[in-house]
Amino acid sequence: MTKKKVFSFFVFLLILVVAAAYLVLNFGYSKGSRTGRLVKISQKGFAIRTYEGTMDLGSGDKLTWDFSIHKNALGDELVNHTGEIVELHYKEHLYKLFYETKYNVYGWNKVHKEESHELLCRLVRILKTDAALVEKIRPMILEQDNELLLSIRKCQKMINQGN
Repeated sequence: MTKKKVFSFFVFLLILVVAAAYLVLNFGYSKGSRTGRLVKISQKGFAIRTYEGTMDLGSGDKLTWDFSIHKNALGDELVNHTGEIVELHYKEHLYKLFYETKYNVYGWNKVHKEESHELLCRLVRILKTDAALVEKIRPMILEQDNELLLSIRKCQKMINQGN
């Protein structure tokens, strides 16, 4: 009967350790998002492979943020956006056992700067004064960048509503 009690104790202890490890690895005690320029992202690890990255939150070394990505599909997607301004959604875990950081990124959005849209609208306002120039530029924009044409039309609506 004592062998059975010892075995039961070790099984209980094993279950307790596994449950604690699961909670430590998966429980996020904070959640948030950060926006900045995606500076670096690379895949690391042997048995447990993750993506590790760095985001520039401003200028200088003190304004960088290191993060981990546990899902390969998300890491593969973000690699293509290095150098761009993005918003990363993350959970901060209690410990970083298998990863380089405690911050696990689980989602992202590309950030479109409103400032560049404002500059485009200012340019549209100036070009609007010369119809011949508009007629010359319009075919080039249609041929090369339809998304730019949509942005120009939004600017035109805003300009017309303002007048």
